[in-house]
Amino acid sequence: MREIDTKPQNRRSISNWLINPRYQLKYIFWLTTTGLVLTALNAIVFYFYVSENYSILVDLSPMTEEAKLQLYSELRQIVVMLSAISAMFLTVVGIIGVVFSHRTAGPLYHFKKIFGLIREGRTDMRVRLRPNDDFQDVASSFNEMMDSLETKMK
Repeated sequence: MREIDTKPQNRRSISNWLINPRYQLKYIFWLTTTGLVLTALNAIVFYFYVSENYSILVDLSPMTEEAKLQLYSELRQIVVMLSAISAMFLTVVGIIGVVFSHRTAGPLYHFKKIFGLIREGRTDMRVRLRPNDDFQDVASSFNEMMDSLETKMK
């Protein structure tokens, strides 16, 4: 008796998300680099203004040295926490970049496959994209063109 495979057949592996690695990694690189630069600028401005004002307030206040050290320690903790949040933000931006580039790279890959099959003489081939993929209008126009050419050839 044969065992039934209960795993979903449409499950994607990580390598399937990088259909066109050169294009997708370039897209993700620019997206995350922009996020990194903006996050770094935000952190620099925040730290510059907060640390300057913090030093004035803490150093001029009549506190014990221990209390002052505690406040500076808390400032460093805030900076570390903001850095961790920024790292999570950049990770999410990278994941979003993979998802959106996949919606573009997938259809382009499919178009290339269909073009190759048509070049081999399979003029009955049509482009069928997933509902959330980009280039739906291009696929529709291509399919209409192929239908028109097929009708004219008969």
